Formats: sequence, C-alpha cells, structure tokens
Amino acid sequence: MIGTEEKRVSRYRIPILVAFFALSTLMFIGMASASPYQDIPQGINDALFGGSNLYAAKMILAGGILASIGLAMSMTKVNLMATVIVMLTTAAILTAIGWLDFWIIILVALLIVSIFGKAMITWVSGDTSGG
Repeated sequence: MIGTEEKRVSRYRIPILVAFFALSTLMFIGMASASPYQDIPQGINDALFGGSNLYAAKMILAGGILASIGLAMSMTKVNLMATVIVMLTTAAILTAIGWLDFWIIILVALLIVSIFGKAMITWVSGDTSGG
C-alpha cells in the first residue's frame, strides 16, 4: 500500500510543480506593468557594456532564464516534449515583455519542427512500420 502511494505522489509531483510555476508566472506578469522589466536590461547594459548594447543585455538575460529553466527541467528528468513546451512558453513570455525578438521564437520553432517532424508525421498517419 505504501509503495502505491509513493508512485502516485511522485507521478503527479512534476506536472503540478510545472503548472504552479507557469500559473504564478503568468499571474505575476499579468498584474505587473512593463516598466520594471524594461529597467533590468538597461541596468545590465549600463553595467556590462557602458550603455552601448541593449540588445546583447536582453539576450544575456533571456538566455540565462531559458538556460536555468531548461537545466531545472532536465535535472528532474521531465519528458522532452514537456520541456520544449515550457521553453517555448517562456520564450513567448520573454517576447511579450520585450526581452526577446519574435524571429528567435520562429527560428526555435523551425528547429523543433525539423527535429520532431518525422515523429509527428508517423504519429498523425498512424504508421507503425518504423520506416
């Protein structure tokens, strides 16, 4: 009986944590104004580049956030597709607050399509022959 309960708790632990994180992040971003978020890249720009490269400061911040989320999800051994979905959602949020350009999401989506294209075609067509 105890082993069954442990499996049930461990099975739903990661999806619940991811859902809670996503919901709290979306609520936080929805309630806040954009001004404080715009000050962070400007501060990084002033500190690292002397005010000369705001684009690089935004990329450093966005890359750090995406890398930390990806590392956390890979350490907990979450499904690869769930990791991709969370990373794309995070990239969309970073685009909404102005830290990423929209073309980066398009490039990442094209990369994901090229990686998972054959698997999606097999899944949609129902082909189980493996070829």
